[in-house]
Amino acid sequence: MSLLVTLTGNADKYLLRGAIWEIAASSYRAYVHLVPSGHRPDLYGSASTVVTATGPTLQKALDAAVARAMTAAGAPVNNLQVRHASRDSEVRGAGCDRG
Repeated sequence: MSLLVTLTGNADKYLLRGAIWEIAASSYRAYVHLVPSGHRPDLYGSASTVVTATGPTLQKALDAAVARAMTAAGAPVNNLQVRHASRDSEVRGAGCDRG
């Protein structure tokens, strides 16, 4: 499994942070965290939401992840930045416990 890109953006009251991983040949998985932004009373106690999406290409996984994030947030995704993940971040991620 290899980390390919990281994602940042926002959708209404949420900050988006995520990543897309290559999980096998021609198989990609995106994980996007929607974190309530700001300190508004209507968001107190709100936990972050995680959406996942898969696709046969990086672009299709990204498109599916954006669509799911929009559905979860109830608003369009804005200011989406997709950045190539460095090998250094892949090494750090491999050392984390996943479960």
